[in-house]
Amino acid sequence: MAEVRRLAEMHWPEVRAALDAGTTTVICGAGSMEQHGPHLPFQTDTLLGTTLAEAVGARLDHVIVGPTIPFGVSEHHMAFPGTITLDRETFKAVVRQYVGSLARHGFTNVVVLPSHGGNFGPLEELESETGGKIGGARYLPFTDLMSFIAVMNAAAARDGITPQVAGAHAGETETSMVLAEKPELVLMDQAEEGFVGDFNEDAAKLIFSQGMTALTANGILGDARPADAERGRRYIDGLADMLAEFIRERIPA
Repeated sequence: MAEVRRLAEMHWPEVRAALDAGTTTVICGAGSMEQHGPHLPFQTDTLLGTTLAEAVGARLDHVIVGPTIPFGVSEHHMAFPGTITLDRETFKAVVRQYVGSLARHGFTNVVVLPSHGGNFGPLEELESETGGKIGGARYLPFTDLMSFIAVMNAAAARDGITPQVAGAHAGETETSMVLAEKPELVLMDQAEEGFVGDFNEDAAKLIFSQGMTALTANGILGDARPADAERGRRYIDGLADMLAEFIRERIPA
């Protein structure tokens, strides 16, 4: 594993030296500040965005991990108090400014890894609108939500966890990953079952158009109760392997 270099912890001469040495790729997460059931904190997606970006950074040479964007497109969670949302255009403008700022310093690739379902679509829209170029840098978002979920479902299946229990939001998978990273933030005595039907493209369209409460009263898609920290670590590793390969295929070393 490579050493993870975090932009937020670096000093400007170090960044200048990295650029001069040929490190011109930044990887960052795109999270949210939204409800995650009664048992997980609002920062769940932002925490996991940082976790994934750093895990991917450890698998690649010559990259810097940028700070995770902490707010996302979360209108469909606004029925739950405490959620903070950006509208699609504001979110895309934030990403555009983030990438454009790095481009001005000489970075040539900025990879954005969403850890919140509501960010996948706007990131893909921005790629289409910009042609994948912002300020002279290549803007490369990961936009395949169903593939993201499929990686976790495959790992869950090895332990007999169904996709319905694994869930797409605050269910077994996300709960297990937070248990692996920040167990002190998880209230397992409040973990519950939520919507345990099939989460497919029709279900995704329903919650994005009508809000989470169209499917779940407690804000959970899945069942959080079987969550396990060791399995959560396997989810993180599986996603990081897949995302690192996605980057290798598109940005030559």
